[in-house]
Amino acid sequence: MLHGFSIVFGQALSLFIMIAVGFALYKAKRITDTGVAQMTDLLLYAVTPCVVINAFNRPFDPTTALSIAVFAAVSAAFLTLCIFIGMLFYRGGDPHSHAVLRFAAVFSNCGFMGIPLAGAVCGEMGTLYASIFVVLFNLFQWTYGFAMMSGEKLSLRKAVINPCVLGLLAGLPIFLLSVSVPSPVENAVSMLAALNSPLAMIVIGTHLAKTDLVSTISDKRCYPAAALRLILLPGVIMTAVIAMPWLDSYQKLTLAVMFGAPVAASCALFSTKFSRDSELASRLVAMTTIFSMLTLPLLVSIIKATL
Repeated sequence: MLHGFSIVFGQALSLFIMIAVGFALYKAKRITDTGVAQMTDLLLYAVTPCVVINAFNRPFDPTTALSIAVFAAVSAAFLTLCIFIGMLFYRGGDPHSHAVLRFAAVFSNCGFMGIPLAGAVCGEMGTLYASIFVVLFNLFQWTYGFAMMSGEKLSLRKAVINPCVLGLLAGLPIFLLSVSVPSPVENAVSMLAALNSPLAMIVIGTHLAKTDLVSTISDKRCYPAAALRLILLPGVIMTAVIAMPWLDSYQKLTLAVMFGAPVAASCALFSTKFSRDSELASRLVAMTTIFSMLTLPLLVSIIKATL
């Protein structure tokens, strides 16, 4: 297991080096808040859809199609489980902080951090499964997550009309119909998709640079929430996943990455937009991102050792 940990840690370390680049550039004022917002829009509206489309750009295979359906069903079931566990842990209390804590329990940074690491660990199949997970993630985030943070009613329209789902609507027919994509289009989509890892890590680094790490470390509310997000929930889920013979090793490792990832950056964005406890949200994103450098490689290496 030690060898497996060192391999996964090395892959994760490459991502954290890119995070350090974003951190340093923001601290040096070479990247401004305007630049961060523009890079985030580039990621959300161009790069992420291309990642999804690129993952589905393959000939149709019935076995792969069935694997995708099974993976989607299992992922949706465990996301639902996370919602109930979050509600169980954070009942009553301050509605502003508890909304943030419940959101942090359910939603991981599966897009910006999960897709790059799943691709590094599992190759093309990891990217494919991670893309499916991110589509589901967005459906849950823009229904349950949005309603919880905003206090508004569930909106199916917000869930469906987002870049990730639109990428699925473009990519799924390519796979199901074995569409031959013109070479210039295929190359452009592939090159845009390749921006995901470095650009996402740099953006995460800038968010860390904006967080007061001293206040983060001293905020006692962060530690139980970080343990829930990085240890307890992934531990419960992966214990069940290991016992599922219908999931292959790529699916199990991808689920480990997706559920073991730190708190989603959108937690801080939503909390700011809807006047929740934005300081707590930013601290949770920062703390779990730092701690995940150890917990994620450890989780993935444990799962690898059981396969």
